Amino acid sequence: MSKQFLINGSASKKISPFDRAFQYGDGIFRTFVVEHQIPRHWKYHYQKIVDDCRAINILPPKEKDLLSDIKRLFKTQKKAVGKFIISRGESLRGYQFSSSIKPNRFLLKTKIPTYPTKNFALGVNLTICKQHLHPSMLSGIKHLNRLDNVMARNEWKDRHYVDGILLDPQGQVIECISSNLFFRMGKIIYTHPLKNIGVKGVTRNLIFKIAPTLGFKMKEVTFNFNKLLKADEVFITNSLFGVWQVKKIKNTSWQQQSLASLLNELLKAIP
Repeated sequence: MSKQFLINGSASKKISPFDRAFQYGDGIFRTFVVEHQIPRHWKYHYQKIVDDCRAINILPPKEKDLLSDIKRLFKTQKKAVGKFIISRGESLRGYQFSSSIKPNRFLLKTKIPTYPTKNFALGVNLTICKQHLHPSMLSGIKHLNRLDNVMARNEWKDRHYVDGILLDPQGQVIECISSNLFFRMGKIIYTHPLKNIGVKGVTRNLIFKIAPTLGFKMKEVTFNFNKLLKADEVFITNSLFGVWQVKKIKNTSWQQQSLASLLNELLKAIP
């Protein structure tokens, strides 16, 4: 599959360097799976697009326009990755923007990653990043300023690790570079509240809906690395792979368990 994209619903290949996404990272994005021309968990992704746009005063795109873009670009029934980028639009140099500025929308289509079967069957390994996350009034918004994540992900090349744990300057565990992180102790599943730091992913929010149906209680708490290593079970989530159990962090290992598989099955049942 070659790289394919639409700009405002058109196959135009012209992107202005005056677009504020290019100049300042002034915009938001969402990444999701498309199968049989249907975006997985779409209503949750679209709601996050709307919420994030409104949070930074960008006029949200109409749902029918986004769905029309998906139908036009994803013409085959094969599974692929979709990514919407909503830019504030074009402006001259300078941070200030006009109230009449018109947003631009971009839809990217790329090949679905081929995840090793062992990631689902046995779990994955995580490393610890040197790069820290800092509280921000923009936290929670999946905006285009992701340099913290870019720098963190390039701290290692070893494929032994699938993701890296991000801490705040006080050593509290926040999330991973490309996924949200949970840990279980008994019948309680914990995760960071992400009130002023990090990003609440769509799959993270769905875990709060489905885990209680398996008899688990959900709690948002702050916790340090040592607390994490004492967990009965650790798992990570994102919109492409769903849920993976963590089998090793540093010198601490966990035996294979069934929770990640159960959660993945429940996620598949959500449109």
